[in-house]
Amino acid sequence: MPDTTITLVNGKKVIVQNSLEEVLQLAEQFYKEIGLQRVYEQVGDDDE
Repeated sequence: MPDTTITLVNGKKVIVQNSLEEVLQLAEQFYKEIGLQRVYEQVGDDDE
C-alpha cells in the first residue's frame, strides 16, 4: 500500500495509506460538497 504524507497548515504531518491521486480526488470531492470548488480551481496545486 502506498503511504502519502499530508502536511497541514499548522505544520503537523499526517501519514495516510491512500495514494496521492486518491487523496486529491477526495479533497476535490469535499470542496465540491461544501461549495469551495471555485477556490480550489483558482488556487490549484503547485505540482500541476
